[in-house]
Amino acid sequence: MRKPETPQPLWTYGLTIPHDPRAVGVVRATIRSILSAAKLNCIVDTVELLVSEVVTNAYQHSAMETHVSMERTPEDFRVTVWDHGLGTPMPLAPAAHDERGRGLGIVEACADQWGVRGYPHGKAMWFTVAPKGNGDPA
Repeated sequence: MRKPETPQPLWTYGLTIPHDPRAVGVVRATIRSILSAAKLNCIVDTVELLVSEVVTNAYQHSAMETHVSMERTPEDFRVTVWDHGLGTPMPLAPAAHDERGRGLGIVEACADQWGVRGYPHGKAMWFTVAPKGNGDPA
């Protein structure tokens, strides 16, 4: 008799971070730890880079705390960053000498999907990265 397959375990973690420049490092370390524990090492570097860009953007454009959620779905790993900043961020084409303005271009280039949802008092920016072969689907 064949043993029934169990559904893939899915999970969600969330962080509320203060408006503090050290928060970006805390979020990076947390995501690295969560993905390593979930045996998703194949996406750690990409997700860490992308969350750095998105949380830095939230810090620069909002003067309040930010909430970060991390969700393992059957298809991918999704990160959503809620902040109180107004407007819809768009990738820029900075000049070679510009020191800023590349973050969303990096997100656009490295994420499998990404987007922004507006809310009455802010926005939620999200991105997904799918494991590509050498990650445990847990």
